[in-house]
Amino acid sequence: MAKLEGLFPGPFAGPEMRKKYAAAVGEFLVHFNALENAVRRTIEIILAQHHREDLLPDLRNDYYVKQITNLQLLSLSIQGFPELPYDRLIAINGRRNTVAHGHFDQDLFSEAYNVVGRGKRVDVSLDEIKSNTDEAIDLLHEIEGAWAFLWFDDLDAQEAAK
Repeated sequence: MAKLEGLFPGPFAGPEMRKKYAAAVGEFLVHFNALENAVRRTIEIILAQHHREDLLPDLRNDYYVKQITNLQLLSLSIQGFPELPYDRLIAINGRRNTVAHGHFDQDLFSEAYNVVGRGKRVDVSLDEIKSNTDEAIDLLHEIEGAWAFLWFDDLDAQEAAK
């Protein structure tokens, strides 16, 4: 039987980094999914205010970036609707796709790794993933702030109709 001694530069890396990466990506995706659902919910609220729930089936099934475009267009129909950071809402989707669809490729002998997707290797540190998580949470708060505007605006309209 052949001996493997001396063929490798050192001991193999353990699963610790993979576990840290998986936990960080999982947390990011949980918060991104909450953001995505909040965007969808905002579209639903606006359409309900216009009594156009009939449009929901088509709009709610669009991809995230298309939903952002839909939200941006629909928001124009609500006077005084708060300006949302649409550029940030779109940008975070690319970072989500990198970790959600990329393959974690760790060096066999260290904690160094890349994320590989569509033939490209990308360095994505745990700190970057944590930053993306914080960004998703911040964007969710922005969307939720717009909900408050919609709810109170809707209450004002109901009061005026009395």
